[in-house]
Amino acid sequence: MRKWKQIGAFTLAAVMTFSGPASTVWAGSPEFSRTAEEWAKLRDNVMEYDELKDLIHEYNVKVQKNQLDISDKKGKDRVTSDEYARYYRDAADKARNNITGEDGNEVNDARNAVSARQADENADRNVEDLGVDQLTNDQEEATLVATAQVSMITYFQQKYELETLKDSLELLNAVHQSVLVKQSAGMATQTDVLGALENIQNTQTSIDKLTGTIEQTRQKLCVMLGWKYNDTPEIKDIPAVDMAQIDAMNPDTDMEAALNNNYTLKINKRKLTNASADVTKETLKRTIASNEQNIGTDLVKSYQEVLQAKAAYDQAVAEYNLETKNMDTAERKTQVGKMSGLDYRKQKNALITKTNGVKTAELTLFQSVQTYNNAVSGLASTGG
Repeated sequence: MRKWKQIGAFTLAAVMTFSGPASTVWAGSPEFSRTAEEWAKLRDNVMEYDELKDLIHEYNVKVQKNQLDISDKKGKDRVTSDEYARYYRDAADKARNNITGEDGNEVNDARNAVSARQADENADRNVEDLGVDQLTNDQEEATLVATAQVSMITYFQQKYELETLKDSLELLNAVHQSVLVKQSAGMATQTDVLGALENIQNTQTSIDKLTGTIEQTRQKLCVMLGWKYNDTPEIKDIPAVDMAQIDAMNPDTDMEAALNNNYTLKINKRKLTNASADVTKETLKRTIASNEQNIGTDLVKSYQEVLQAKAAYDQAVAEYNLETKNMDTAERKTQVGKMSGLDYRKQKNALITKTNGVKTAELTLFQSVQTYNNAVSGLASTGG
């Protein structure tokens, strides 16, 4: 059953009763942050692709932990880079105060001296502040959303593969029965029978393995989004690919947004602002220049993958259309007794395979489009 999604990190939401959820889990935001309709949609026992971002934000344990960590740092006034540096200075002073200079304490004194020097160096090089922490948390949350997107798409791809395998198993059973009939008529050998049985066993093994993999994918999704691993929410289909959006893609015009939104680049620029040591500044400048170059490369790469996935999808559609014509021919032949039941079953399996091939290719295309959009939104690879 569904979670009672978790409450704000700092504000207790009012307890409400819904027909779907049965357990109690707090959301990451206060109740007033969303409308009643929005909360009701998130709290139902249905998993939808367009809800993944909000579900991760409200119910993912890692995201909630990060929110609490930020709150804790604010409470301790650990906000600016200077205040971060002060912690290193304090640690250095504490280590120096532990240096006694007494005979027999040389080893401990040496250790404390090293600790003091390292802490001072860390203070000089410090570039952290609450802004860096928040950006890092935002990046981790966006990455978790992207992971959930991949998992949900993979879940359906695996289900289509399983559907194809199950139909193939039915066909192989029919082939086995046909071989037995031929063997009784002296037209097939025991080797032929054993070969048919082996094909059945191998396909059944693949079905069993894939069934387990699908369940693992489902459980991973449930836990990421706030359900328990053994809950059974309804998982809605992935939306259709927006072909018009693909036509409108342009890495050249999207590059500015990809640079402005990139989390790693923003983090490094923030660190550069905080840096005081010249060597740290120069290192960060070189890192930022490399980040910008790699972001451009990754965006173009993601666009090329969209085009490749679109070509593969178009090919899958063409193969499906051809198989549909073959199926129509098989139907007519069967009606006039010119095609055996087994050959008709083979043609049916071929059509099912191509049908699921189109569905899988569309999901791959959908994923490539999502990856491109995520790159523009801040997740383009910065290399290294």
